[in-house]
Amino acid sequence: MVQLTTAERLKKIKLALYGNASQTYNDEQLQVFIDDVIEEMIDGGVKREVAESASAVGCIVCGITDIWNYTSGGVKHSEYFNRRLTQLSLKEVSEDV
Repeated sequence: MVQLTTAERLKKIKLALYGNASQTYNDEQLQVFIDDVIEEMIDGGVKREVAESASAVGCIVCGITDIWNYTSGGVKHSEYFNRRLTQLSLKEVSEDV
């Protein structure tokens, strides 16, 4: 399983969200959302090592967009986020996810 540093994860997520990773104006705000989604994944049963791996980047991106697109009254995660969260929660740390 490929573990990512905080900087590597931020770069991959910016690429997925914006199509490039060169802008830096909202890195701190984006990092808050990344940390929140990772903690939500861990609270949902995903092992920290899996939640912080390259395999979780797509789920993190989806979780962030779900947060950005929330409506009054709360966040409703997408079906993809929930399905991927379940899949990641079943992965062992030693597996290549």
